[in-house]
Amino acid sequence: MTRLLALSDALARKDAETAIHSRKVADLAERVGQRLGMFGQQLRALRWAALLHDVGKIEVRDEVLRKPGALTDEEFEEIKAHAAGGAEMVRRVPFFGKVSSLVRWSHERWDGGGYPDGLCGDEIPLGARVIFACDAFDAMVSDRPYRRAMTLRAAVVELRAGAGSQFDP
Repeated sequence: MTRLLALSDALARKDAETAIHSRKVADLAERVGQRLGMFGQQLRALRWAALLHDVGKIEVRDEVLRKPGALTDEEFEEIKAHAAGGAEMVRRVPFFGKVSSLVRWSHERWDGGGYPDGLCGDEIPLGARVIFACDAFDAMVSDRPYRRAMTLRAAVVELRAGAGSQFDP
């Protein structure tokens, strides 16, 4: 667990906003997981994976992470690589294989349009689907350099609109 905390701390030093976002996603994912009946080791893996779902951004250039406008195709490919890179970092920590897979697949979409592997539907582990929805929700209700935060109501409408395409129905 000390190594996972070190990864989380490294992300906080690289990008404090991403680290704050990750903590919010972890808190929300844990609450959603509890409502879905997760407990024990499964719930702990969900929380750790949510906390570390963006840890691969350590490897992304600062100018890409902080860019206020639209990303180029090349920059977006660099961002997308963070899911697999983060999973590889976590995989190296003994006994955290489940956490690693949830980190890897936390950006997969229900319709197969996500990354890094283009998984779809039930191919995506439930924990990764929870993290994806919680990640999207927190992003929607938070100010970003390129847009203002949505209201909670607008974010819920957006999640519902994406059910069955982006998100698990």
